[in-house]
Amino acid sequence: MTGNIDYQIEKYHFAAVDESSRVAHQWAEVLEECRQLRAGAEARLRLALLNVDYVTSFELPFRLLLIRTPQLIAGLREEMQLNQKDAIFNGKRFGCVWSLKADLGDVPDTFQYRLATRIRRVDSAGAAAAPYQQIAKEAKAPRERLRLALESGLQVTALDALFWFGIQRIAAEVSRLRKSGMRIVTAEIDATDNLTGTTRRVPVYFLSAAAGAV
Repeated sequence: MTGNIDYQIEKYHFAAVDESSRVAHQWAEVLEECRQLRAGAEARLRLALLNVDYVTSFELPFRLLLIRTPQLIAGLREEMQLNQKDAIFNGKRFGCVWSLKADLGDVPDTFQYRLATRIRRVDSAGAAAAPYQQIAKEAKAPRERLRLALESGLQVTALDALFWFGIQRIAAEVSRLRKSGMRIVTAEIDATDNLTGTTRRVPVYFLSAAAGAV
């Protein structure tokens, strides 16, 4: 798929509600270095693992705009000798904490995260963020948000799903919707964002024209 989607991030704050000043400072330094280096996905993850006391599976997609976190972690796990413990996020999501530290006893077992954003979305077809924001207001369940967006004729990238629908692994949600009978097409498109300062190919999903999509 040709074209480009530009995500102009005017406000983006993601953090644990009880995040220590030490961890907050570490993340701020990592993100600044990522922007300066225009670091790719693996490089951003490496910087975080090397410079933050610990990282969680829930936060990595939001902090670093990673759309394939499990695969990236799997590729670095043995090389960086990562240690792992289980954790619960926002009261209901199960996941992992990773760290280079040998002793994870002082790492929390539960995390409560909050995200506040103001993001402008501009693509070559003129589509803006408003339709995605409206769907996020109409439905609470992430998969329902995705279903409504696709049925509305929207093209949904992995970053759209992350920013507005709270979906970290869009491929898994698309697979479930396909099993329910939705004819969803997968393509790729260039996406630029000023948080990481990078342009990269990201998955984009939309309904097949044969299914009546726009």
